[in-house]
Amino acid sequence: MARPLRLVTEVQRLGTIVWVAAFLIVAISIGRLAYSALVTVPAGDDLRAGLLAYEDTQNAVLSTDSSLRAYLATRDPYFLDRANEMAPQIATAETTMVATLDMPEVFPHVLDLVAAQRQWQTGWVGELSGVPAEGVPAFLARGDVMLQNYRAASAVTRAAVLEEIATTDRSVRTLQRTLVVVTALIAVAALAVALRGRRRLLAHVVAPVDGLLASVRGIGEGRLEPPHPVDGSAELVALRDGLADMTVALARQREETSVQAERLQAQTDRLRTILIMTREIAGSLDIRHVVDSTVQAAVAVADGRVLLWLLEDDGAGLELVYDSDRGAAAPMEARCALGHGVVGRSARYGQISRGDPGVEEDAAVAVPLVVGARVIGVLECHDSPEGEVDGQRLSTVEMLATLSGSAIEASRLHAAAERLSQFDPLTQLANRRRLGADLASAVAAARAQASPMSVIMVDLDHFKELNDRYGHQQGDVVLQEVATTLRTAMRDGETAYRYGGEEFAILLPRGGPDDAEKLAERLRLRVETDFRRGDKQLVTASFGVAGLPEHAGDGEALLSEADRALYSAKNAGRNRVHRAE
Repeated sequence: MARPLRLVTEVQRLGTIVWVAAFLIVAISIGRLAYSALVTVPAGDDLRAGLLAYEDTQNAVLSTDSSLRAYLATRDPYFLDRANEMAPQIATAETTMVATLDMPEVFPHVLDLVAAQRQWQTGWVGELSGVPAEGVPAFLARGDVMLQNYRAASAVTRAAVLEEIATTDRSVRTLQRTLVVVTALIAVAALAVALRGRRRLLAHVVAPVDGLLASVRGIGEGRLEPPHPVDGSAELVALRDGLADMTVALARQREETSVQAERLQAQTDRLRTILIMTREIAGSLDIRHVVDSTVQAAVAVADGRVLLWLLEDDGAGLELVYDSDRGAAAPMEARCALGHGVVGRSARYGQISRGDPGVEEDAAVAVPLVVGARVIGVLECHDSPEGEVDGQRLSTVEMLATLSGSAIEASRLHAAAERLSQFDPLTQLANRRRLGADLASAVAAARAQASPMSVIMVDLDHFKELNDRYGHQQGDVVLQEVATTLRTAMRDGETAYRYGGEEFAILLPRGGPDDAEKLAERLRLRVETDFRRGDKQLVTASFGVAGLPEHAGDGEALLSEADRALYSAKNAGRNRVHRAE
């Protein structure tokens, strides 16, 4: 029994050495990564962030100095406004610089730089307003001295930051080289010990095992005969007995394989169905196609009637969208409340639910379509003549629900995003992007039919004053009400758009300039009437009208002419309609 003991001891010793070496290598690697992540990288990031903040501070100071000097030379308020705009940037950059450059070797220079900057701000920038014209030269000279002091402190600070960055990088490189050398030495030592152990194991194990391998090959080729007795350690004898038992078990399993093959083939067919469905819906954002493919795949798996329910927008219930027996369901044809019935329970709790015939529920299983942590719908699979939908078939339906849920949600989100991209969220009117597409189509149709069309541009008068007086929230309410006024006044074929800000556009694809001018006047009176509060007029509107082909030959020119007419109306006193000339 000495040989089995020696073999076990050798294996344990080899395993311990390899484990210790692997542990040391992993520990060194983790320590190196942790040190880099917790010490060197944050320090380097702070230094570089501080350097960027320093650059921002210097650029803002120089820009402020240039603007103030230009102001003193020209007395143009524009340069004074430019200088005032730099003050928040200087403060923000200075705060970032002080927060990130707190290293002992750098921070004193940072404080000197901040002090020089504050002296320049208080001793020169702050006294700008009180400088008379005759004192400008002396004031500029004093500013030159203070700015020179600031530049000197800035140069010292920058040099200190760059030196600290270089020092940090050198220390990191030195540490990395040291750790690489130590790791390599440990790996070489572990490899040498492992090779020695390998030679010993080959000598003690390989020869006796050769005989057993011949038996194993025979078993692998289908000859289920017990192996011949072997001479060797107790472990090898036990291995031979195990091989003998295995041949008996394999013979028994061979008989069961044919039955398992049929089950596996059925499962493979179901998975192939899911794969085909996945390929079909992977690149599709058409929700009808995704829903149809999902139901057809579920029918192929469950071999019975399948209904697809989707969660309503308000989340209060589910709506039937597809029935495998009848096809797509009409809107609001059938509805299911959350928590009621097999479908409602599955949707509320996000779990598979089975119908209870004892309470007059259909013999069906409901599988939720879960995206993230949210249920967006339910697959209702009725039992087939073969029995309940369970086991592998139910697992496959679950997989199908997971894949189709994401595809359905993606197609619904795409449809919502497509609408958002063409409609203004505040006024619910079509936006400028939609106007461009509709205008191009209208122009093409007008040319093809040789018929007139028109565009009206609308701008609310004194809207900025309304915002300033009542606030932007009230301004948004006014925009919404104006949009409602425009929308309700439109006839079939006429469309209102939010062009931008307080500007709107109206497209008349089948009306000439006369029709557009009448509509504009009617809208002007509506706005004037709807937004009068007693003796106060909240807002009025100016209108510009242009028609095709009378005023322009294409869509862009038509908008330009209508816009020019609009500004003519505003320049003439506002609250009026002007027609392009």
